[in-house]
Amino acid sequence: MNPIRVVQLGLGPIGQACVRELSRRSTIDLAGGVDVDPTKVGRDLGEVCELQQPLGTAVQADLAAALAEWQPQVVVHTPPSFLDRIRGQLETVIKSGAHVVSSSEELFYPYRRDAAFCRELDAQAKQRGVSVVGTGVNPGFVMDILPLCLTAVCVEVNHLAITRVVDASKRRRPLQLKVGAGLTEEAFQERLATGHFGHIGLRESAIAVMDALSWPIERIEEQIQPVLAEQTVQTPFLTVEPGQVAGLRQEMRVWGEGVERLSLELQMYVGAPQSVDSVEVTGDPPLSMRIEGGVFGDTATIGALVNTVPKVMAAAPGLRTMLDLPVPFAARRDAQPS
Repeated sequence: MNPIRVVQLGLGPIGQACVRELSRRSTIDLAGGVDVDPTKVGRDLGEVCELQQPLGTAVQADLAAALAEWQPQVVVHTPPSFLDRIRGQLETVIKSGAHVVSSSEELFYPYRRDAAFCRELDAQAKQRGVSVVGTGVNPGFVMDILPLCLTAVCVEVNHLAITRVVDASKRRRPLQLKVGAGLTEEAFQERLATGHFGHIGLRESAIAVMDALSWPIERIEEQIQPVLAEQTVQTPFLTVEPGQVAGLRQEMRVWGEGVERLSLELQMYVGAPQSVDSVEVTGDPPLSMRIEGGVFGDTATIGALVNTVPKVMAAAPGLRTMLDLPVPFAARRDAQPS
């Protein structure tokens, strides 16, 4: 079988890491990369992504022109979090006849956030015979797909409690800024009031889990609070002084059938003493899982995206989610596509 022809859309830290991984796989024919950053446009993709050797393809800014030239089968999309900021990109890719694997958090399970958007995108994808799926680590695995997989051996599930603690000092700079590291408490609250702050995707995880387990959603309660530094925390990108915001604690609880069915807690801040991911299943049988050190999100996001490339090609056309695809698993770099 021929390698899968892929284009990378978005060359921020995650997009560049995707390029480095895609370029290592014999199953992938990496055709090029697209980004509007003028400091990247026109330069060799390998140089932009800090590879040891050039890739022989220059970064382009015009998405439609790049797709027409390279004619990829799949576009790996590492965009902003919000649906309203990526609609045009998705429509352009679909029109070109390419499948989409995206890390947009809101695209992971978007149906209740924007039903009209989903209907239109689904219709466009079906018309062109391509599939669109959002994936990643959180959402996309740790707080949704992984807990749901655990319930596969249960004859009854009554409640799920999912907790993720992340030491953000070990993560990329955009994520540290995203959780508010270095802000004053007042500035944190001001950004929170905009409605576009905090971890995007926790609601998508919650709704996906509730829908998968056929639990009606009666009420969702969410709290986002700052975690304040008790001592100076130095990261490679910034310094947080005592009293400043180190990150956030975000909690979501969901009720169905008159009882609490799901609790999600995300602590993401610089200087967290220990990263950990845990799931508690109240059911028959009861189950408990704990990943010491947690799932390192930056690397795991790359794995989630790249490993989904062959699966999206095999999926039914339309807007899909990770609940529609086969159980996720790693693909060997030298495995032949099927």
